[in-house]
Formats: sequence, C-alpha cells, structure tokens
Amino acid sequence: MAATNAFSSLLILIVSGLLLGCLGQSDDRGPRLIDLTWSLKSGIPVFPFYPPYQFTIVHRGNQTGGYYLESNEIAMNEHTGTHIDAPAHFVPGAWKLDQIPLGHLTGPGVMIDVRDKIGDNTDYAVTTQDLQDWEREYGRIPEGGIIMIRSGWGEQFFEEGPVPYLGSDQKNASLLHSPGLHPDAAQWLVDNRDVKVIGFDTISADTGDSTTYPTHKILLPNNIIIIENVGHLNEMPPTGSTVYVMPIKIGDGSGAPSRVFAIIDDRTSTAGLTTPDFILILASAIMLIVQAM
Repeated sequence: MAATNAFSSLLILIVSGLLLGCLGQSDDRGPRLIDLTWSLKSGIPVFPFYPPYQFTIVHRGNQTGGYYLESNEIAMNEHTGTHIDAPAHFVPGAWKLDQIPLGHLTGPGVMIDVRDKIGDNTDYAVTTQDLQDWEREYGRIPEGGIIMIRSGWGEQFFEEGPVPYLGSDQKNASLLHSPGLHPDAAQWLVDNRDVKVIGFDTISADTGDSTTYPTHKILLPNNIIIIENVGHLNEMPPTGSTVYVMPIKIGDGSGAPSRVFAIIDDRTSTAGLTTPDFILILASAIMLIVQAM
C-alpha cells in the first residue's frame, strides 16, 4: 500500500509539472490579419471607361477657432481601386450593392496561385483544370468559399502605374492585357461548387482582351460577387483563412471600393491536438488510473 501511495504521489507531481510547464508557455500563434486592399491614391490604374481617381485637400492646418483640422474630397467611379461588382453591375433587377446580405461577404478563404501557368500569355484564362489541380493538392473548395485568384499581376504591376498593369497606354478597353477566369471555369464553379465571392489581382474578372465580358455574365447572375484589384495575395495562404469583404454601403450602387482582409489563425487552421490539449487528456487518464489503484 505504501508503494502504491508513493507511486501515486510521484505521478501527481510529474503530471502537475507537465501541466504547469505547458500552461506557462506563451502561444504566439495568434490570429494574423492580412490586408488584401490597395490604397486609393492619385494615379492608380482605373478601367478605361472610368475617370481617374481624384483627391482634393479641403482643410489641412490650424483653423481660426484655435484647432487643427483635416478634411478632403474624393471623386471616383464606384469601380475604382480594390472594389466589388454587385450583381446589378451586369444584371437588371439583381442585387444592388446595399442589397447584398452581409453574410455573403465573408467565408473561408481559398487562394489559387496560377503564376506558373501564365508564362508569356498576358491574357491567360484560368481553366477548370487549374481549379481541379488546386483541389487535388488542397482538397475541395469549401462551401461558401471566397476564392482569390493569384496571377501575380497586382504584386508586380499595380503600384507601377496604369500602363504596366493594364497593358496599354490607350483609353481603349479592347487594348487591355491581363489574366482572368475562363468562362468555362466560371460555369464549372457555378454548377459544381458553392462559392460566394471570387477575387482577382487584375483589373477585371475577364481577360484583358475580352470585349464581351462572358465571365461577368456567368458569375453575377448567380450572385457570385466579383472583387477586382485585390492586393497582397503573396501574403495569403492557399487554405486556413477567413476572408471579409467590407464595401462602402452605397445605396442603389452597382459596386464600391472595399476593404478586403483575411484572418489566419494557426491554432484553428491546423489539424490535431495542441500540446496543452494532449497533456490535459493525459493528466485526466493518469488521475483515473491512480484513483483505481
């Protein structure tokens, strides 16, 4: 009996030490925020249909009342900078911007990197095969997912100005060059996956050389929101994130500049038990054994 009691006491000391050691460890794997939005500023690329972004200082300095004040005026089209296309952008009677349910603008993030597929084709169209290749490596696109297509266009060219990013110095939409999503791939997503939003690091969901915009005309009637000019996709992992799309709530709008960001939490995006979880389970099991002795 004395040996049993001694063994029990030793086990309790060991388990207590393990627990204290684990609980005392700091976990620096907390949530990370990734900003997927380009700043609005003079000279940013805009679609040839639209006027340039304008920023005018109204007040910036000390005022006669003895206080400092800054305020500015901006002028732009709805579809400027990192922005969303509401279904009404291409579909009469469809959701206007302020009619999109808030829950439709957040979901599990998917980043599909097609940079190695593009080669020298500046008008590369992402294919159904590209999407299926991603699923073979990372698993099925999740229900209610928000897909981001990384062509590399944004990180290479957005901040270099309109000509590198748009592929033309002419105000003619038919002369643009940039990757997009093939209509067949868009239709495959509509028919086979539950997707809320698809984002692009380019000026358009369609390839730059398109003048009829078939991808827009497939996605938007099915309430798949489009984000264009997404930034910083080099920081977004293929899986394990939650994406939030926060447009300016413009009444009767067809689109709006948006703050788009992803949250990555390494503690929830990896499978299996954490060390503290394992120790707690082990401790419980040992205590039960001790009590039974």
